[in-house]
Amino acid sequence: MGQERENIDGGKRSERSVRLDSLDDAFARYGIPVGNRALIQGIHDNAGASRLIGFSDYFRIERRGGGPALEVHRSYTNGFRSEQDAKKSAGDAPRWPSRRLHGSWGVDHPEIGRVEEPPARKRAAPVRRPTVPERQAAVCPNCFLEIPATGVCSSCGE
Repeated sequence: MGQERENIDGGKRSERSVRLDSLDDAFARYGIPVGNRALIQGIHDNAGASRLIGFSDYFRIERRGGGPALEVHRSYTNGFRSEQDAKKSAGDAPRWPSRRLHGSWGVDHPEIGRVEEPPARKRAAPVRRPTVPERQAAVCPNCFLEIPATGVCSSCGE
């Protein structure tokens, strides 16, 4: 099942989604650090989750009451209706107004770990072409004009 989703810049992109069987399935699939699981479990339970939908790099907790879905990433959760909603669901986790989802709030997870991500690949050094020294132009001894590459002065024929 695919869904259209708004990018940060306002454009639309199509994402393939997958239904997740359980929160444990989501934790395993998205490499959620162990230190963040209790907080996410509490958010899930307080949200009255109806289902979990997975996307490429996060999963969504859809609320039973039809409110805005919560987007759960490895290091934060976004989509709370208000600061009070975030506090009720996530306790004392650091809260912030969302820039991505207008009018909503997000919370930071305690552990920022990047589990199961491959190390960054080194970029190859740019290829440098050898510099060619600038050619010194020959000057005709008779008329003092530059001699063309043919070696014969175009003015006097020397």
